Amino acid sequence: MIASRELFLQSLEHRISWRPILADDRAVLDYLVARMAHQPAEQARVLYLNTKNELLRDEVVARGSVNRVDISPREIIRRALDMSATGLMLAHNHPSGDPTPSASDVALTRDLFQAARLFEIALLDHIVVARQGYYSFRAEGRL
Repeated sequence: MIASRELFLQSLEHRISWRPILADDRAVLDYLVARMAHQPAEQARVLYLNTKNELLRDEVVARGSVNRVDISPREIIRRALDMSATGLMLAHNHPSGDPTPSASDVALTRDLFQAARLFEIALLDHIVVARQGYYSFRAEGRL
């Protein structure tokens, strides 16, 4: 069972590797949902992108509890600069099953957007993943 899950995740990851991420929103969402929707605790991951919006790296940047994860915009930007990323997609999960963003999720998105802009890095989306679906700040016009 674990081996088949890993093969499935690798297949999804391959769909988003080395091709423009925004060209296939569904592949990105499928990948993030498979990776994060059923995690028992919150985690945040960042997809770091190059100038062609191709995936440079997917990293878990923070792990938290069942209802909270501390995400540092400073560390995300530092890491983006280290790898010469020009774009980011932030994702985190809500173990409660409800993808509705909290007030702190909205504030984090605003802060990360402003910090990234200072360094000419585009925050392309912040996606909240849950068992009952997802919430995309970009799709909802909030980015």
